[in-house]
Amino acid sequence: MKWVVCFDISDDKKRKKVGDMLEEFGVRVQRSVFEIEISDVKLKKLLQKFEDMVDKKEDSIRFYPFHKDTVKKTICLGFGLDAFEGKDVYFF
Repeated sequence: MKWVVCFDISDDKKRKKVGDMLEEFGVRVQRSVFEIEISDVKLKKLLQKFEDMVDKKEDSIRFYPFHKDTVKKTICLGFGLDAFEGKDVYFF
């Protein structure tokens, strides 16, 4: 399944670790935003790791499902790579 993942992590070290872990599954499209593709089994493991890392009063990691029909409607303004190759993405 494809996901858009965005995060706001207060600690520099943890923030880097989250980014490094997400890079295993996709591409960084902004500093704290990734487009990833991951199986359900691996997603559950990743969520457990993140659950143990986040400070529940200061940190936030959000996963938004990115379905096939949504990919085709994606609009990207400015620079960046399309993580989901071969799809209709518009760059201005």
